[in-house]
Amino acid sequence: MLHVVFHPKYLNYRFGPGHPFWPERAKEFLKRIEKENLKYKLHKPKKATDEDIMLAHVPEYLDRVKNLAKANGALSIDTPVNEEVVEAAYYSIGGTLLAARLALGGKRVMNLLGGLHHAGIADSSGFCIFNDHAIAIRKLQKSGKIETAFVFDVDVHAGQGTQEIFYSDPTVFTLSIHQDPKTLYPGTGFPEQEGKGKGQGFNRNIILTPGSGEEQFLKAVEQGLSLQTKFNPDLTVLILGADTYKEDPLANIKLELETYKKLGRKLKDIENLCILCAGGYSRKVPDIWLSFLYGFLK
Repeated sequence: MLHVVFHPKYLNYRFGPGHPFWPERAKEFLKRIEKENLKYKLHKPKKATDEDIMLAHVPEYLDRVKNLAKANGALSIDTPVNEEVVEAAYYSIGGTLLAARLALGGKRVMNLLGGLHHAGIADSSGFCIFNDHAIAIRKLQKSGKIETAFVFDVDVHAGQGTQEIFYSDPTVFTLSIHQDPKTLYPGTGFPEQEGKGKGQGFNRNIILTPGSGEEQFLKAVEQGLSLQTKFNPDLTVLILGADTYKEDPLANIKLELETYKKLGRKLKDIENLCILCAGGYSRKVPDIWLSFLYGFLK
């Protein structure tokens, strides 16, 4: 059975008219799985706390977000904030915390708002406010539920925030498969960036050239699976970007819907896998998530 984490507050994760992020994709997806008669259980998360957020972000950053939200300001040109969108971000963190616990209990679980990987220790952009999965990993480690984690990021954009947070940490292996950052935001996430200090070798960036299709993508996924198997983490977090799809307006990777089904098949045997529904800006996002599930669940 599929376990789906969703809160109505997720629908407030919007940045204004004309912005490419559309939170309604979660509602459309729920309609689709109902129509397809997929057996699932819906879970409503609790709101995260400030203490949770400060497991991955400095207090000064949290204060900045709150002050900007009150003033209807912006973290960056593409990430305006108000009190509603920040509250939705708190629920996204709560959702990832819940999804991770369910995954550790052996459940097949996906959180419909997560993988906000551009949020770093003290700054953010790229439609992200707080780094939900970094917070969840830190909380699970602090409570003794896990010792190690593997972040398996297949979003088309490099997860520079996640990379920054764990760059010196050998207990969290961060893998990002993304379009060449010389050609796409955020302009970082290069192969030579492998971590530092005790974390040297525990950060990996695999680059896809613009125009890459299924063959190149799945080859990179196989490399990632090899790294994940070798690391043998207590928890694996999949950042399921749908912006590698051929019609996505913000990138230039050319995956077909069928590719996501093949991705699901390749990842279906990973134990303790927490799936986070991240980037994706075409109207096909619900279909992409569904295609992934056809491979993952069957």
